[in-house]
Amino acid sequence: MGDSSQWATQVCPIGLASELTCDKWMPIILRDIGLLERRTFNQLLKHNLEGISSGSLATKLKRLEHVGLITFVAAREHKQKKLYYLTESGIDFMPVLFAMAGWSSKWHQPSAKFVEILKPYVPEPEPVMQRLLLKLRQTNLERKVLEPMPWMQRDVEAVRAPLG
Repeated sequence: MGDSSQWATQVCPIGLASELTCDKWMPIILRDIGLLERRTFNQLLKHNLEGISSGSLATKLKRLEHVGLITFVAAREHKQKKLYYLTESGIDFMPVLFAMAGWSSKWHQPSAKFVEILKPYVPEPEPVMQRLLLKLRQTNLERKVLEPMPWMQRDVEAVRAPLG
């Protein structure tokens, strides 16, 4: 990523979040640390439902620490043993995991046992999001031509011009 702070100020928040957190393992590791309270490397490795390799786990833990989602402390009984914890930023990310769980529960068939456990934590969309989803359905599923999205209205011509 190079100079990430300069790059971050020039990119869309979705692009930045994707760069920081999106791969198969990072949400799973955050789930295991934050929700399942797996604190050590061995707990994360041996009890991971999805079967992460030790090399991938080590790499992803470093990445999650680098982007500020987790931190670690040395264990009292063994100074080389690390105990992993969510940071405030990692805690703030938990609703994203529940939104992902809600989406996969709606459109795919994950374990019914886990769906039931997570159900109370999966939020319904707020009214403003419901309106956006309706507009997306109208433009994408019904192929209606509507006014541009609110964030595009002032820049409609600039956005559409390159599309020809």
